[in-house]
Amino acid sequence: LEYRIARRSIEQQSFQYLIAVREMKANQIEDYLRIIVDQAVTMAESRLIVEAMRDFREAFQSMKEDRLADELGEQDLRLYYQTEFFPRLESTGDAEGNLDDYWPRDETARRLQKIYIHDNPFETGSKHLLDDALDGSTYSQAHRQYHPSIRNFLERFGYYDIFLIDHETGKVVYSVFKEVDFGTSLIDGPYWGTNLAEAFQSARDAGRGKFKIVDFRPYAPSYGGQASFIATPIYDADEVIGVLAFQMPVDRINDIMTSRQEWGRVGLGETGETYIVGDDLTLRNQSRFLIEDRENYLQMIKQLGVDFGTVRRIEAMGSSIGLQEVRTEGTLAAVGGASGTGIFPDYRGVPVFSAYRQLDVPDLNWAIMSEIDRAEALAPVRAMRNRSLALLAILFLVIVGVAIWFSGSLTRPIKRLAG
Repeated sequence: LEYRIARRSIEQQSFQYLIAVREMKANQIEDYLRIIVDQAVTMAESRLIVEAMRDFREAFQSMKEDRLADELGEQDLRLYYQTEFFPRLESTGDAEGNLDDYWPRDETARRLQKIYIHDNPFETGSKHLLDDALDGSTYSQAHRQYHPSIRNFLERFGYYDIFLIDHETGKVVYSVFKEVDFGTSLIDGPYWGTNLAEAFQSARDAGRGKFKIVDFRPYAPSYGGQASFIATPIYDADEVIGVLAFQMPVDRINDIMTSRQEWGRVGLGETGETYIVGDDLTLRNQSRFLIEDRENYLQMIKQLGVDFGTVRRIEAMGSSIGLQEVRTEGTLAAVGGASGTGIFPDYRGVPVFSAYRQLDVPDLNWAIMSEIDRAEALAPVRAMRNRSLALLAILFLVIVGVAIWFSGSLTRPIKRLAG
């Protein structure tokens, strides 16, 4: 009876704590995404961005006529794609790259990629450190003027990339990180079908102060990594002159959801975690079990029958975001708008205590799950049960011993009389 009472009490306490963690993390994520929206809309209204958008558009359009610019050198750029971009893309588990599928169709885009990517003295991942290409072009003059300020904003707030996009042509006239989407058109270029293009096309006609957030999907220019974007129109007075887009910071979202990988500090023990799933039922932040024990995690998902291509991508990218499916009783309920608690197998097939609900974030159907293994949650009850059984066994032996002694003390005089 005591065991059953204690078990119910522990279950109630576990669910109450998981709900508290769920609400804390949900509030943090919801507030963070609202901050991102506010930053994007406010930045799009700043004079710096308005002037940068005008100057980069004009400089982009003048590149063909600018005789001071470097020679195009298409062969060098092709070499970059073949020796740098495609090997990195393929290393993440993507299919072998076909140059025609990624090649910039506009001469100005190819020229800018040659100058700011191929000729850039900084290594891949650090191309944003170049302020001036020193080619004497009008574009590089504008770049020298605006790039340090925009780069500083990106680094301070942890964004992956920031784009300025011509609202008429869809051309990415400026990018902080200078990946292979730089200079291409999001209307008829190689990345017209990406979620960045979706965000751009929705935002350019949205109206002043409006925005569009698109969910995480694989993004080829970022070597197949998962990317989410927020875009908002840029107005000069009453005229739309472009679109500002942020590539969302995966690391910041991970830090919030994993408590900077200090799960024990927030009371989630050895197996607890809080994570987000999208409406496609895949993770939107890293799995604790992939972070802490990569080899066992990969072995586990193989045994669960996850298809080989997905396992290969998770292994190659070291990330479960957008790849690990979480199709459970709780996730199905949460993405459908329900809020509640329950005990059911998680994405590892392990029974967990779970608290779930839908997140209140614009444009995204995300659900948040706070869970801990049932075995760990009930460990104190099992320990109490084992102690109770041990005590019962000891008491049984003591009682039997006392009973034997007491019965002996009664029967010995009778036996003597009878003898």
